Amino acid sequence: MGKVPALRIAGGVPKRIACLLGAGFSYPAGVPLARDLFRQSWVLALSERSKKRFAAVLEHYAAWQDAHPQEHAEKYMALLFTGKAGTNPPRWEWVVEYIGAVIASAHTPSASLNRNPRYSNRVNRPLFCDVHRHFWDALIGVSNDISVITTNYDILVERLLRHRPMQRPKSPGCFYGGLARPQILTGAPQPFSRWAPDRTIEMTGSIPVFKLHGSLNWAISGKSILAYQDMRAAFRHGGEAAIIPPVPEKSVPVWLQEIWKEAETALSSAEVWIVCGYSLPDYDTHVRQLLQSAGGTRSLPVLLLSPEAEDLVKKWEALLPLCKPIPFPGLPEGTNSLAGWLEW
Repeated sequence: MGKVPALRIAGGVPKRIACLLGAGFSYPAGVPLARDLFRQSWVLALSERSKKRFAAVLEHYAAWQDAHPQEHAEKYMALLFTGKAGTNPPRWEWVVEYIGAVIASAHTPSASLNRNPRYSNRVNRPLFCDVHRHFWDALIGVSNDISVITTNYDILVERLLRHRPMQRPKSPGCFYGGLARPQILTGAPQPFSRWAPDRTIEMTGSIPVFKLHGSLNWAISGKSILAYQDMRAAFRHGGEAAIIPPVPEKSVPVWLQEIWKEAETALSSAEVWIVCGYSLPDYDTHVRQLLQSAGGTRSLPVLLLSPEAEDLVKKWEALLPLCKPIPFPGLPEGTNSLAGWLEW
């Protein structure tokens, strides 16, 4: 894709763009949608004990789904997280480990020298996904002020934007919004390889990535987040990754609150919202409150990339009456139309 002309406002300042990414964004890279997390037929289990834990999770979910056929997987996760998922529920850590295995299985490269999903999926290892590369090229070409807000647990955004500025392909890199800097990730990469020539991985990019529900490469250390350069946290001690399901505001833990606060600031200052693969579900009440607080009192273009974009227009108009939702096809078809709108 050629260089895209800069989109500017009065005074020649590039537009500020906030991207809200949901599970539909990760889907083209092979990560299952949220509704399918407990339908995965094959995952990388690292031991017989983990297989038994996975079986217990799936058995309990199947029974819950039979009793609640109209409900969704994330509702089950929220009930489990808050201790309201019925009798004999599996431990939340087991679900964390299972979800980590599902997502790691989806994009552990077959050619990897290390098939262990703890370590083969690393922040510093680039992800080659043309669908996502085209998407980011469209945005980076028109603005140097981009923020990413995501409800996803995976590390695809980091691997695509890269942990530091890069020239091939060109990217300003990213860092974790809401976490203290410098951000030196725990765990030694594979040194002296073409993927990881450095022994230390530091997030030195300029695009903040706000992970509202945590990340599979994060763990809790006291009241703060310890970020790893790989996904070992999802598998340690039966699953200790710092993730939460969609929950009401009062249930958001202390270690996530600064991330939510800074994400609201980024959304409030943005002049354009790009929403990709996020369906604005009614049960995600805290995210809906965040969006209302950041955009409820101003006229704001909201570009919706989704196969259901036409249907989502009404939901956004109901949530933000002053916003201007504009539907686009989902990935990959919608990227060219998005790029054309941004170039205009």
